[in-house]
Order: sequence, then C-alpha cells, then structure tokens
Amino acid sequence: MQNSRIIATVLAAVLAAFPSGRLEAQAGKRMPVWETLMRAPIPQETMPKINVLTLPPVPPAPPVPREPGAGHTHAGPVFGYILHGEIENLVEPDPPGIYKTGEVFYETPLHVHRYLRNVSKTESANVLIFQAGDTGQRNPAIKLLMEEPFQKTEGHEVSLHRLTLPAGALSDAPAHSGPGIVYVLEGKIEASSTADQPKMYSAGDLFLEPANRAGLTFKNASSGEPAKLLLYQVSDKRQKE
Repeated sequence: MQNSRIIATVLAAVLAAFPSGRLEAQAGKRMPVWETLMRAPIPQETMPKINVLTLPPVPPAPPVPREPGAGHTHAGPVFGYILHGEIENLVEPDPPGIYKTGEVFYETPLHVHRYLRNVSKTESANVLIFQAGDTGQRNPAIKLLMEEPFQKTEGHEVSLHRLTLPAGALSDAPAHSGPGIVYVLEGKIEASSTADQPKMYSAGDLFLEPANRAGLTFKNASSGEPAKLLLYQVSDKRQKE
C-alpha cells in the first residue's frame, strides 16, 4: 500500500510538470501544421500590388512549340499552386517540370515563361497563380480573383504558406507588414481578430488579410473534418533581421 501511494505521488508530480498542450499532443490530439511553400524577394521595379488568378479546368493539350520570340516574362515572382490535376511548366533556362495536385512551382522574375499545359489525357487541370506586380496582357481564359496594392517593394518579399487545421483546431496567424490574401482549400474555417467579428469561409473562398491585423486567428469550424488554407503574404524582410 505504501509503495502504491509513493508511485501515485511521483506520477502526479510528473504530470504537473507537463504543460496541458503537451499532454494533449501526447494523448493523440493533432495540432495545426504550418508549411512555407515558397518565399521570394520582390524586385524594386515591380509594381507594388499582389494578385491571385486561376487557370480554369482545361483539357489535355500538346506542348506549345518553342518558336523564336514566343513566351513572356513577369517583373515580379510568380507562385503556382495545383488545385487539381497534373501540369507541365517550362520557364527558361530550367527544364520542363511536372507538378501534381497540392504541389507548387516558381517563376523567376524576368525569366522567359514558354508554356504551361495539362499533361493528363483523362483529367482536367486547375491552377492558382499568386503574382507580385502587374499581370500584363492577360490571357482571357485566366480569371483574376483578387488584387491588392501595397505601399512599396524595397526590402519586401512575398511568401506562400499552407495551414492544415485538424477538426476543431485553432491557430494564430503570423504578423506581416504588408497585405495578404487567404484561399480556403478544404473545409470550413472561422477567421476572427480583435478588431472584427468572426467570419465563416468555405472551400473555394478568397478573402483579404490586412497588414498587421491584430489577434488574427483561424479556427476549423468542423468537429469532424480537417480544413486547409493557403496564405499569400507581403512582408518587410528587414523587420525579420
């Protein structure tokens, strides 16, 4: 009996030494997962604005011939996120790359973009494009979803993050000095801050995340299904140094 009391006392002391969040994680509760998918500086000559475009589902297509003078360039960095399907993208001088659902690609500023095509013979493909600067002459098949200006480009960078929220999970959003745009990939989330009332967003929704928004949090509104977000943000690199 004495030994049992000693063991119970020691166990209680060990448990008290652990933070409650750590115990929940050890008990099997899944925590929010943040991933930085892409990060790139914004050249000073880039027009100070960010935008999100979508390439709608397109049928399979053969590669576009690389004719002299064909292709285009962008003044700022371009991130591509594959919502659905499988695509091939060619930005010189790199070789063509194949990207599937959930993967990302990067286009270096002022490098010649030759083509982006669907490689599947049976599935359509859908791509989100996150771009800093002017979109230039836009292909009519590409739809502008949102555009937001910011004050300057000097010393700034853009980054693309993915947040996975297990059922019922809550996560604080990292602060950033410039604007941000949020795209809901999966599920249903509640976004709230100290300045605004909570708002609900579902898969496919896009909303603005203002600079330095105080106390911003994202909560999975479902008790049984995960949620997933993309966050495209502008920040001042010098504030991180």
